[in-house]
Order: sequence, then structure tokens, then C-alpha cells
Amino acid sequence: MIISLWSGPRNCSTALMYSMAQRDDMAVRDEPLFGHFLASTGAARPSREETMAQWPTTSEGALAWCKPAHDGPQHLFLKHMGNHIAGLSMDAFSGHHHVILTRHPDAVMKSYSAHVNEPTMEDLCYLNQLAWAEQCIEAGWPLYVIESDALLENPRKVLKKLCAWLGLAWDERMMQWKPGARPEDGPWAKYWYERVHRSTGWEPRPPKIHPVAIQMQELRDEALKFYQTLLSING
Repeated sequence: MIISLWSGPRNCSTALMYSMAQRDDMAVRDEPLFGHFLASTGAARPSREETMAQWPTTSEGALAWCKPAHDGPQHLFLKHMGNHIAGLSMDAFSGHHHVILTRHPDAVMKSYSAHVNEPTMEDLCYLNQLAWAEQCIEAGWPLYVIESDALLENPRKVLKKLCAWLGLAWDERMMQWKPGARPEDGPWAKYWYERVHRSTGWEPRPPKIHPVAIQMQELRDEALKFYQTLLSING
């Protein structure tokens, strides 16, 4: 089984990748499409040069990284950002189980604006996540939506539900990992993963209130509509 996680900005999705990496039956790959995204869009990111030097930048190379190794674990978990599909066909992911990890726009905009000046709707990924949801529903592909604050507030409960949906036995090792960088980290980890690298596992915590700057209020209100639509998908 190949699991594609389509998320927005990275901290919670990285923790979920580390969680899956604790399973003996699961290999993980960190944003295999990012090099191609940078090459095809010209997007400016703090890790642009390092990523394009180390990650595949052609569509063929990026999609090849989305396939399991012949001698690897039974399952493969791919962490993507929702907008990294740019320039690629969604049909290349038709055999995957799709998980959308979404988060309230107030928190996303605070996280993203710390690294990217004047984030756009494209940066925030809500439109891309909604496009994935619509594609999965239309094509009948397996689709599951996780809300990031719910995951952070009760990680064991949410992870158990995810494993049940995937048909995987629960593995308690998913709750903890060693602190520090991991070998599967992308070259951008030094810019984005500091908080996750300090962690040793899931620590339940209540949602925080994140004020949004006045100049970003219009973008926030638009994003909130897409976020609410995504939350309605699981019923």
C-alpha cells in the first residue's frame, strides 16, 4: 500500500511522517515532488538550491520516488505538500490511499509567514487540498481527512482511527521517536523542522489561538471557507 499525505506547512505533517517511520512495515519519503515543484514553478523557498541539487527535478524522477523499493517494507508513506502536484498529473497517484492533513488558517498563516513573505493561497495549499479531495471523490480513490488540531489534542485516538481506516494494526511505537534529525529528512529540514527535531513523540496539547495580521485578514477569510469544506468530507 502507498499512502500519500497531502498537507500544508510542515510541522504536524513531519511529526506524522516520523510516527509512521517507527513501524517495521512502513518506509517513508519526505516530499519527493518538491524538487520538481521548485524546478517547474520557479518558486522561491529557503532551501531551493539544496533541494534542487539533491532531489529529483524531472517529472519522471519525482514520480519514480513515489514508488516503493522492491526490497523495502510492505507499505510506503509519502509526505507531500498539497501544491507540489504542480506540473504533474493526479492520475499518477490513482493507486494510492490519500490522506489530507488540514489546519485552521490562523495557525497555518502564522507558521508560513515566518519563512515566506506575503504567503499566497497557493502557498497555503487549501485549494490544492480541495482539488485532491474532489479528484478522489470523483474517481473513487480512498480518501481520509485529518484536522491537525484534533491530531495534536488527542494523537493516539486520531492515529488509531487512521490506522483502522488504512487496515493497519495499531503499533504503539508510533507515539514516540528519538529527538534530532532523521535520515529521510529533506534538505529543507534545517529551515522548517527545528521544533519537530526537539520532540520525542506526540504530546497532547490543546489548540492555540493565533492572531492574524490585518493585512492578511482577507486571505485568511477565503482560506477558512476551503478549510471548512475539507472538514465536512469525512461526514
